[in-house]
Parts: sequence; structure tokens; C-alpha cells
Amino acid sequence: MDYINRSEIIKKEVKMTNSAFNLLLAAGVAGLAGTAAAETKGIILDNTDNSQVAVSIYNNDLAFVRDSRTAELAAGRNSVAFKGVAEKIMPETAMLVGNGIKVIEQNYNYNLLTPINIINESVGKTVKTALYNEKTGTTSFDEAKILDSNYGNPILQFSYGIETHFPGRLIFDSLPENLTSRPTMTAELDARAAGNNKLELAYLTRGISWKADYVAEITGEDNLNLNGWITLNNESGTDYKNAQVQLVAGDVNVVSRPQVRPMLFAAKAMRNAEMGVMDSAAGAPAQEALADYYIYTLPFKTTITNQQSKQVALMSKENVKYSREYRLNSPLYFWLKMRDSEFNRQNPEVVFKINNTAASQLGQPLPKGVVRFYEADKGGQMQFLGESSLNQLAVGDDAELKIGQSFDLTAKGKVTGIKTIAENMSEADVEIKFNNSKDKAETVVFEQSFNTSWEILSESAKHEKKNASLAAWKVEIPAKGQAVLTFKVRLTGADN
Repeated sequence: MDYINRSEIIKKEVKMTNSAFNLLLAAGVAGLAGTAAAETKGIILDNTDNSQVAVSIYNNDLAFVRDSRTAELAAGRNSVAFKGVAEKIMPETAMLVGNGIKVIEQNYNYNLLTPINIINESVGKTVKTALYNEKTGTTSFDEAKILDSNYGNPILQFSYGIETHFPGRLIFDSLPENLTSRPTMTAELDARAAGNNKLELAYLTRGISWKADYVAEITGEDNLNLNGWITLNNESGTDYKNAQVQLVAGDVNVVSRPQVRPMLFAAKAMRNAEMGVMDSAAGAPAQEALADYYIYTLPFKTTITNQQSKQVALMSKENVKYSREYRLNSPLYFWLKMRDSEFNRQNPEVVFKINNTAASQLGQPLPKGVVRFYEADKGGQMQFLGESSLNQLAVGDDAELKIGQSFDLTAKGKVTGIKTIAENMSEADVEIKFNNSKDKAETVVFEQSFNTSWEILSESAKHEKKNASLAAWKVEIPAKGQAVLTFKVRLTGADN
């Protein structure tokens, strides 16, 4: 054979040069998919624009998909195929419902139409080969039997011998019948009557997630502007066109199970992620409570394509009340038979405290996420202060967000004296010196933990007992000045 139609080569062949094979994997799928007319038999329902999709997305890489498509059913037995379901579907969770139907059997077909899968399914078969000569500009054709797929670099048996690194192309006369261009859920069902029937396929899938991010702009000593964004990420292996999207805040428990399906790495490796910002003009998501979760419903339908990240506005609040606290957790360690202890130059943490109430200009449930703080410098330029994780915050709850350490506030301390009173009792004298390099006075909350029963006998400032093992003092430090905290503690009982 000296000549072959080039369009047929493009449709049916896969070039097998080692250097270019990975680049041709995805391209081979596109070219071969057009010949797969007989890959699925029965009623084929595609995820086209006339299908209706609703997606509930959870925090922990999980989504509940409700995909409705209309089918023209015959009375009695029908074979129906839902093409384009999620690649990471959990097949055991699939539920197919419709008016007057009974599902007899359902199957998930994930053996996709890729060049490697075509070769895998063609082992033992004879295929045509094409080898191009760059010097002469001619192509020579032959036949070879595929002995082994060898992970996409097939071992071929020619009439003259066996090739392990054949530099040419393979040409397939037909495609294996059990390959599908997209993941497909098929079902055998009985219909009570003939006619149009709206079928809904509902299932759980991995690969879809959402997260919340917040921007806090400090506008005053006790005011800030808080803006929240939701980022959707779709790596489930399919598109959700014109979908109604709901976001569920809260972690649902899912029993872990081993991954048994092969990953589809060829076409996935060739796709690039796309970032799209959703139009927030329609308003923020509506909120509602469901059991122990909160649901945020987007006010408009949207398309989430595979390998895409998309953002939508969650909230925008101005003049939110906050307080800033400097807190130092003491590194001194106290136990019954303690020895001398001291520390040098410790910087207190910067903690932003927010109360989620209407009085503080909030008063709405906030999903967990990352809060990033910004504040303008003396020149009016916005500067990044730090970030902190926000746990799910219900209305009425308080949040403490640690964003870093204060550079201008320092402390050093030591145990200045230890006295044994009895076998199970001792006393210790403590001195903590604070330094403030700022132009204004500041207050530092000094926290000290104890590893045994304790009692403060004397102190230069009144302490607060936070819990059974923690005491806290508020120490006021003048601008460009110093302050000293002293206290005597009695330790009793056995060490923990």
C-alpha cells in the first residue's frame, strides 16, 4: 500500500515516538472520539444544555449531584446511558429515579477512550503501521501484531522481527467496543408507560470543593471592613452546565474506602486550570440552616467546567467591631520540685478578637476559612499584617485570630527564688520585665501555666484564673517605657 487518505490517518492513528507520545495522548482522544458512534447502545442522554443540574458542594472534597435529563422511554425494558457523569463518582451512591420506572441494574463505565486504553484493548490484534522517511518524504506501510501494551510503548511483532521502540504510527481500523469517550452511568429499567420521562440521576462525587477566604481591612482602632469570597474548584472530571449551586458549611462524616478505579492521567495532564470570577451583581448567597449545617445558595445559575476555579462574593461588611490583644504565653515551667527557670526576649502574639453579633456589625454564620489582615501605613499604602485560620463561626460566637508577633513589645522573665516549705509544698518568686518601643502605651496579657496545684500569694497586678492550670495578668506598659510584673506562687500536691 503506497497511499492512504490522510484524514483517515488523523482519525485512527496514534503516533508512537517516545519523545512525542505523552503530548499526543490527549490529541489522540479528540481525533478518535469521532469514530466511536457505537460505543454505547440504547438511549443515550448527554449532559447538554437542556439537562438540569443541581450541585451541593461540601467542605471536605465532596459534592452531591442531581442531574435531570428527559428520555423518550418505551413501555417495558429500556437501556439508558447517562454520558458525562463525574469521573470521580462514587458509583455505590448513585440513585436513578423517574415517574413510573423501576431500576433493574446500573453500571458505571469508566474505561475511557484514550490512546493507551486503545492499545491495551488491542493486545493480540494485528494493526497497520506507518513509518515516515524525512529524507525522502515518503511513508512506508506494514502490519504488526501488538504483543504487549507496555504502558503505551507497545511491543510489536513484524514479519521481520519484534520491535520494542517502534518510531512510527499505529493505525486502527476500528475502536474497541467497551471504550467510552466520557464516563457513563448505564441503567436497565422497566417503564410502566411509554413517553417522555424526566429521569434524575443523583450521586456523590469527589473532586469538587469550596473554601472561604476573608479580607479584613483595618480602618480604625476598633473598626475594620470584612469581605468574604468563596472559591469553587472542580476536578471531578466533568462539566456542570447552568447548574444551581449550593454550598454546605460543615464537615459531614464519610466512611473511608480504597480507591479502586484507575486514574485517567493522559487527558487530564494536558488540561490547564482556568480561573473565572463570578459576577456578584446578583447579590450574596442566601443562607439557611439544615440539621447541623448551613447552606449557602448562589443567587444565580452558573457553569462550573472541569479543571476550573471560580469565585463568588460571600459577604461584605463595613465598620465591624474588633479588639487587638497582645498575648504572651510564658515559657516558664512550674512543677513541685522545680529549679531555676528563665527566658530572654519573647515577643507577644498579636490576636484580633471578633464577636459575631449584630451589635458588632456581623451577626451571620461564617464558614471556616482564612482571614487575611491589611492596614494602611502612614503613607496611605496598604500593608499585609498576617493571616489566620477561622473555624466555623456561628452567630454569637467569638473568634480569636493570631496573625503574628509584635516587633516593638518584648519581655524577659525568671524565677528569682525557690523555697521548699514541706515534702509536697514549695513557693516560687517570679519577675517578668516588659519593654515597649512604641509611641503609645500598650497592654500585654501575660499567661502562665502551672503543672500542679497552685495559689498566688502576692502579685503586683491582679491575676485572672482562666482555668485550673492557667493564670493571666494584664500588664500596662507606657509608651517608650518598661513595666515589671512580680508574683509569688505556692505549689502543692504531686506533679502531673
